[in-house]
Amino acid sequence: MISWSTTDIAGIEFGDTHIATARVREKRAGAYQITHAGWVDYDPTASLKEKTETIKSLWRHSKMPTRTVCAALRSGALAIRPFNVPAMSGNEMNTALDLLAEEVLQLPRREMVVEWHVNGSREKVETGKPMTGIFAAAPLRDVNDELQLLRASDLDPVILDIRALAVANLRGVLKGTDAEDYPLCLVNLSPHSADIILQHAPGIIYPYTVYCRASTWEEAPEFLSENIRDVIRYGEFKLGWNSPSRLVLAGRIAANSHLSQVVHELLNMEIELWEPWKECLKTSRAVDRLLSRESISGGGLLPALGLALRRK
Repeated sequence: MISWSTTDIAGIEFGDTHIATARVREKRAGAYQITHAGWVDYDPTASLKEKTETIKSLWRHSKMPTRTVCAALRSGALAIRPFNVPAMSGNEMNTALDLLAEEVLQLPRREMVVEWHVNGSREKVETGKPMTGIFAAAPLRDVNDELQLLRASDLDPVILDIRALAVANLRGVLKGTDAEDYPLCLVNLSPHSADIILQHAPGIIYPYTVYCRASTWEEAPEFLSENIRDVIRYGEFKLGWNSPSRLVLAGRIAANSHLSQVVHELLNMEIELWEPWKECLKTSRAVDRLLSRESISGGGLLPALGLALRRK
């Protein structure tokens, strides 16, 4: 059995234009240290051989001491949906969400991978109250392709997570369960995609990923703002959640002041720039040098940091 408290795990994320990796250790309770990190540009459409060579080069240059990884699944067909069902057993839940996933992906169960997260504590199940949460479904072929890539790169994948959930996990680990931090809308920006994450309360989230393949977000702030507004309204009208008054921008291009200003004006919301690597104790000189070269690029480590802290 794997001991998650002692296993040395690195996070790895296949982004829009780059592959990022990070290793995080807990120095003392609530204080974290980025010991190793790195990123490299890549072509998501490249061959398996080209990608494996890129990953191996990244591992060498970052001097990553472990090959055990938690990775974020990259799949254009990945579907994340909220659910609200009567209290039921785990087996009944699996069956119910399998049927929902089949309807969403239009695939038979044997060709899908389905996982789910229940909001709140197990007490809701025990008292017979309805169960709410989110489920994720992806084609089995996409999962197998990523596992093949990781293993061909001499890595040992122990978890495949979702990028938006990894970012939400990072926020939860570093910020804790402070009630004043909720509700909020956390937006992780990559060049051509954005994870829009509603956080209603600790452990109660709704993630949504939107893509802007024809251009970057700097060129399409109106489209970004429109999608953020739609997700917030969905939380209000469909989930019954309070509307957040703050918008937390993070990610590789979040520090773009023009983008932040336009989004602020369009949504009329308080904007907070979140640079979580500054909340970690960085004693590695290599990591310090890496993050000081180009501050905007440091935001590209967010998902990898969240993945590296997947045990928290």
